[in-house]
Amino acid sequence: YPSQLNNQMYLRLLAAVMLAAALPLCVKGAPLEVTPTDLPQGEASGEEEEDRRISDPPRDSNIIEIWERVLKSTESHQQEFDEEFQGNVKYDLLDKDKPRSFPAKCPNCTLSKEACLQSLAHGMLVYTVLLKHVDREYHNSSIVAAVKAGIPQLITQIKAKMRNADSVAAPTSSEEQQLLKELDRPDLFYRKMMAHRILRSIHIFLVDGKRSYQKWMSKKHAVRMHGTQIRNL
Repeated sequence: YPSQLNNQMYLRLLAAVMLAAALPLCVKGAPLEVTPTDLPQGEASGEEEEDRRISDPPRDSNIIEIWERVLKSTESHQQEFDEEFQGNVKYDLLDKDKPRSFPAKCPNCTLSKEACLQSLAHGMLVYTVLLKHVDREYHNSSIVAAVKAGIPQLITQIKAKMRNADSVAAPTSSEEQQLLKELDRPDLFYRKMMAHRILRSIHIFLVDGKRSYQKWMSKKHAVRMHGTQIRNL
C-alpha cells in the first residue's frame, strides 16, 4: 500500500503542476489582452455609426415639408386670380412693373451658403411685411392665411442653420411703414393688382429659394461623403 499511496500522491502533484502551467502567466505591469466582445445584434460601433450618419442624405424633412405646404397654397393663386377677373386681366401682367421693394429672386448657388441663407431669411422678412397689404385687400384668403403661417416657420428654420443669425433683422417700424406706404393708393384696382403681384412674387421667391437650399444641402452632403471616402482609403 505505501507504494500505491506514493503513486497517487505523485499523480495528484503532477496534475496540479500541469494545471498551474495551463493558467496565463500574469506579470506585474504587463498589459492585459482583452478579447473583443460582440455588440448586440443591430447595434453598430461608434465608427460604423459615424460612417452611416455621413453616408445618409441630410434630413431636413421638417423645413422641406413647411416649404412644400406653403408652395401648395400659392400654386392655386392663378386659378383664384382668373376667377376674380374673369379673363379680363392676364396673369402674366403680374410679372411686370414690380416695385423695387420686392425682394429679388433667391440668389443662385454661386454664392456662399451663409450668403444664400441670409438672402432667403431677409427676403422672407420683407415679404412678411408686404403680406399685410395682401391681408388688407383679401382678408379671408386661404392662400394668405397659409403663407402668413408658413413663412415665419421657414425663417426660424433657416436662421437656425446660419452661423450668424443676428445679421438678418426684421424691417424696423419706419421701414415697414415705408414699404406699405408705397402700396397704398386710392385706386382700388391698383391695390388689388399689387396684392396679387406680392403673392405671385412670393411664389417665385419660394420656388427659387427651395431649389437653392436643396442644392446647398446636396453640396454639403457630397463634401462629407468625399471626406469619408478619403479617410477610408
